[in-house]
Amino acid sequence: MNFTALDFETADNLIPCEIGVSVVRNGIVSVTRSWLIKPSCFPYMNYWHQRVHGITNRELEKAPSFASLWDELQPYFEGQTVVAHNATFDMGVLRATLDHYQIEYPAMNYFCSVRLSRRTWKGMPSYKLNELCRTFGIGLNHHRAGSDAEACARIVLKVAESLDVSTVSELPGIHLFSEKIVRTIPK
Repeated sequence: MNFTALDFETADNLIPCEIGVSVVRNGIVSVTRSWLIKPSCFPYMNYWHQRVHGITNRELEKAPSFASLWDELQPYFEGQTVVAHNATFDMGVLRATLDHYQIEYPAMNYFCSVRLSRRTWKGMPSYKLNELCRTFGIGLNHHRAGSDAEACARIVLKVAESLDVSTVSELPGIHLFSEKIVRTIPK
């Protein structure tokens, strides 16, 4: 099983201040990384967002912009299958940020681990990331992008294990919410 898990923490709606990725190759989490991002709204930080993740302006002051990180980040997306826990949110942040910096969308597929979990483990009391991690004994430093991305990856691997499948395409309902996010920005 090969995929990349993604998570964003935000300074304000759809404006990232941290990105995390966790790469799964041959069914094993091979690398997890995170980067602080100087948000495009800097120094503004939505009070409620900051309370959730605890990232401060002081930490972000010397962080690179998303645009300056994109060359390093792009290989994690281009031609990959990406998963996020509540993919609608994370893909929205990715689209809005790429649009803001007028960066071409990567050719990629994505799916949502919340939807996948609901299809696999029907009737659980909660499908929140922290609750699934607690249920399955997955370590989590919640609301830090690298840890959340790795937890998402491990949840997908738990689904695959419980269903005895070895590829993303074998996961239940994956074809129903896998999409391409391909667009070229006019010059």
